[in-house]
Amino acid sequence: MKRLLDLMDQKNHFLEKFYTVNETHLEQFLRNRFEQINEFYNARENILEILKYIDEEIQVVSSVTQEESMLDIQKLKECLSVKDTFVQKILEQDIDVLACIEAAKNSIINELRDVRNGKKVISAYKVPVFNEPVTEEEL
Repeated sequence: MKRLLDLMDQKNHFLEKFYTVNETHLEQFLRNRFEQINEFYNARENILEILKYIDEEIQVVSSVTQEESMLDIQKLKECLSVKDTFVQKILEQDIDVLACIEAAKNSIINELRDVRNGKKVISAYKVPVFNEPVTEEEL
């Protein structure tokens, strides 16, 4: 049971790290600063890999754990409660991150549309090119 509780504590630690990475980058995203988006996704992926490993270890340890005291069960419930809290907060952050990315994407699409429309307007005002020189009589 001790190993299981240690693993749960580790899992909660990495969930907290995940939350902190989200929080730090979300502040930048809200200011339309997406320069570090690749680092953001890489950090998240690394933490998710660690969480996946911890979950696998929890699965193995929980299948062989038999001795359970009331104190251990209470500690396990507390760990699960902390985990649930972090998971809920992370889900809320992810919704905010996706909203920031969607807003930035829409902004870029609108800018591209404006540039394309501007090119159409400018092309309508092009000066005609004459292949032959214009003489005084033609003027």
